[in-house]
Amino acid sequence: MVGWRTGCLILACLVSGCGGSGGDSVLYDEPAGDDPDKGQTVDDEFVARADIRGTDQLYAYRPDSPYANVLRDCALVDRSEEACSLEVLPFITQATPDFSREDILDRLLVTHDWMGVRFEQLLAEAPEYMVTLFGSLTSIAIGSTVRPSNYWGGTGGIQLDPENLWLSVEEKATVSLEEDYRSDYGKDLNYWAFGTLRRGSQPASYYYSLTSTDERTLNDIRIPVYRLFYHELAHAVDYLPSASVPTLDARLTPAAALAANEQYWLSPRLYLDLPLYSEELQALAQVSYKGQEATAAQRNYSPAQVGFLMAGDGAAKYYGYSTHREDFATLFATIMIKRDFDVDYYMAFVQKPEDEEDYVCSELAVGWGVRNRIADPLVIPRAKWVVESIYGFSSEIDAFFANSLGQQSQMTEGLDWCSNRDGQSTIAGKLASDASRAALDARARIQLEGERLDNEH
Repeated sequence: MVGWRTGCLILACLVSGCGGSGGDSVLYDEPAGDDPDKGQTVDDEFVARADIRGTDQLYAYRPDSPYANVLRDCALVDRSEEACSLEVLPFITQATPDFSREDILDRLLVTHDWMGVRFEQLLAEAPEYMVTLFGSLTSIAIGSTVRPSNYWGGTGGIQLDPENLWLSVEEKATVSLEEDYRSDYGKDLNYWAFGTLRRGSQPASYYYSLTSTDERTLNDIRIPVYRLFYHELAHAVDYLPSASVPTLDARLTPAAALAANEQYWLSPRLYLDLPLYSEELQALAQVSYKGQEATAAQRNYSPAQVGFLMAGDGAAKYYGYSTHREDFATLFATIMIKRDFDVDYYMAFVQKPEDEEDYVCSELAVGWGVRNRIADPLVIPRAKWVVESIYGFSSEIDAFFANSLGQQSQMTEGLDWCSNRDGQSTIAGKLASDASRAALDARARIQLEGERLDNEH
């Protein structure tokens, strides 16, 4: 690859999936657009769903693609052994080593044309060192009911949730309202994890409701979508780094070919060289992100105790403890968004409010939190390892890590999340800390809910 130059989970993610903003299984939801009463209704408060299409209605965005006749069938299998061989649908870089953006678009499936248009717009603006990563994919699918976004080694493809891509009311009406299947995980734990991207005292991006009449611009979605791209592409490159490509056996399915080249996988090597050490956090992440039942001891962990564990280890995000693969991907996505946009990742563990459905930010006391997590001395060498494993060693990478990360700073324990996030002197901080629920307007509430990591966004 070019750009910035170029005992573990042997088949777990290959046959189940790696979520990025998503989880560990590919979702194949039934179509939800057959009810004639489900038309689009727009008023001041609500946009109803219209023309929701299941993944069985995906089609090639480019009908003249050389893979148009096989793309859908190859990308939508239920079991990895049913996948097409790489002779039928090869990885992009396997078919065309010097591939272009046009070759990537030839692998795109959508349920609505606007999804392809939006992907094409963002791909056109993407830096070359991001574009090169798409070579480790066989397909990209964007559909109404995809949730969460995910990579699956069974097909060597990614699926993207269009919640990240819509701009207009008409577009958002075609995006499913189905909740992420992980939304109830970790309900018995005594803390919430919060995280957000910030540029100084301002959000680097905003969360938007799928049911309101709010619209947004391409600039509003650029940072979250590129973060999503980096995350899912990190999964793909983890399994298929550039050194692995020449030795792929095209007679095999993607899962079998990737497994045969296991010695090239990146995240297992990260764990040999720079492992995460906290067994407690790894076990807690299985509760938060895999749905395991919490033990009595885990239910008693305070936000401060969980934060103490995080402070002594090198993950970029709490989600990184869910699997080795997610650790690798979260490190990469966090550092690349810092590089591209100079935004900082803030994270904290907070006390859960008494009423989890009706609360204000003043109830979310921080037990432990930091600003600019990627600049933590324990995180930096692991993030650098990941970047260099993908792009190779370079003076540019060295200079970026030496000069451009900034400093990590601690949040104030006992102060609420919003005040720690914004600074107590800001208007937003004062509003969010007001005891009256009326002080939290609709926009602030959506932002707060989006920053709450009940599942990884």
